Amino acid sequence: MLVWAHGLWGSPNGSKITAIRESGIEVIAPDFNEMELIERVELIEETIEAGDFVLAGSSWGGLACALAAQRKSDKLKGLLLLAPALHYPEPPNNNPEDLIAPKEIPVTIIHSIEDDIVPISASKDYIERSGNNIKLIEVNDNHVLENSIELIIFEAKKLLNC
Repeated sequence: MLVWAHGLWGSPNGSKITAIRESGIEVIAPDFNEMELIERVELIEETIEAGDFVLAGSSWGGLACALAAQRKSDKLKGLLLLAPALHYPEPPNNNPEDLIAPKEIPVTIIHSIEDDIVPISASKDYIERSGNNIKLIEVNDNHVLENSIELIIFEAKKLLNC
């Protein structure tokens, strides 16, 4: 099952998650609106407690997923980050340089080289710090990745083994 974390201005019923659901993927998509980052991370950690999930998040949701995955990788089978705001310093990400990918699970990042909201360097720096095998897929799209929906679904299904 996939746990979806929407971005700062997103919703649990946005275009990406709707397309993912319509593709047949079973999804849990909490509503993170009006939550601070630390509350988002805590809700994700509670949601994945049973284990065997793929976490997927967009932008601010990607940051929340990366933080939860760093602390609870044993509950996960994969991590899919979409234009993740990994460089943003806000509790509990006080020192973004300390945020690293778990080595125990596959991690895929999809990020646009044309992203004008979260620079692709945020993903590249995360990969360099992590020192493990993270798959980075660079696309020509905008921050929302609206033209990359099929790719997102394809990569989610690979992580879910379906």
